[in-house]
Amino acid sequence: MDGNLFIDMLHVSIIASIISSQLIQKIKHIFKLSSTFNKFLSLIISLTIGYVYSFCFYSTNKVYDIWIGIFTAIGAEGMYKTFKGSFGLESINQSKS
Repeated sequence: MDGNLFIDMLHVSIIASIISSQLIQKIKHIFKLSSTFNKFLSLIISLTIGYVYSFCFYSTNKVYDIWIGIFTAIGAEGMYKTFKGSFGLESINQSKS
């Protein structure tokens, strides 16, 4: 396996994770959906944003795009927990106070 390719894919997925985290938080704040539906919707949004971002800006190789979508879905929640309170990322509970 090419280590540089893997690192490049992780870099792209980090950027897509930031975008997807912001979008997911906005959707949660606007629609106030159930916890189960939020998790499902977050997964779908992260996969989609990772795939589309990769397809548009990184490569046209579908396999790489799918993997970046998966990395984005895995990383979006971690990115949110790491940067919660920064860059405009706040939970619904924090925005009410």
